[in-house]
Amino acid sequence: MPAARDPKTPPGDSPRYRQILDALLARIEHGIYPVGGHVPTEGQLCREFEASRYTIRAALAHLVEHGMIERRAGIGTVVLASRSRRAYQQSIASLSDLFQYALDTHVEIRASTLVALDAATAAMLGAREGDRWLQVDSVRWTERGGAPICCTSSFLPERLAWIGPELPGCVGPFYAHIEARAGESIVRATQEIRAEPMPAHLRPLLGDQREAIALCLIRHYFSAAGSVICSFNWHPAASFSYRMEIERRR
Repeated sequence: MPAARDPKTPPGDSPRYRQILDALLARIEHGIYPVGGHVPTEGQLCREFEASRYTIRAALAHLVEHGMIERRAGIGTVVLASRSRRAYQQSIASLSDLFQYALDTHVEIRASTLVALDAATAAMLGAREGDRWLQVDSVRWTERGGAPICCTSSFLPERLAWIGPELPGCVGPFYAHIEARAGESIVRATQEIRAEPMPAHLRPLLGDQREAIALCLIRHYFSAAGSVICSFNWHPAASFSYRMEIERRR
């Protein structure tokens, strides 16, 4: 996670939880909350930042995920490290989380080509071999100039290929831009996670010269008219983890 400043200056355009996270990061890194010490309680943080418990918990969850704090029953929230101790971690429970992930990272489109699907790709997309889809290849970073965290190949059906030239300038995830421009509301999304060897042509981009295992996250979005976009997201397994939290409803 990048270093940040305490928001005693006017807030920017970032989400509220992100502004609070930046403040907590700065305080931990500068020793205001020292390693071995405690972070204020949720109630105290709510009052200080005039924020809801949901917003405070979202900020604290990022610090927990990066191994910087630990929440201990009966003791409180303890600072474990002054900087992130983990590889990039993605925690997604809804489409809104995917939207925030797109806003918090940076993407560069490297190629956009109308292709005839091979048998394997067609099977993944639920299409026919030889069907024409727009393939959009991109690289994503947590911050510009940093190490890439993901290489993605996104596929749009030919009926939506006209949107392709607009994608380099869109803000947020591709699916949201396509949804708005085509007037096709997303009604369903699926995600599959596979562990496979990193494709040879992606290894140089992700700094991996060996035949290392990668995690491939395959996300497919559907409208009432059918497939809208399907993305194959390749992450180096050694520097990526995926977290899902499930609550039991009574």
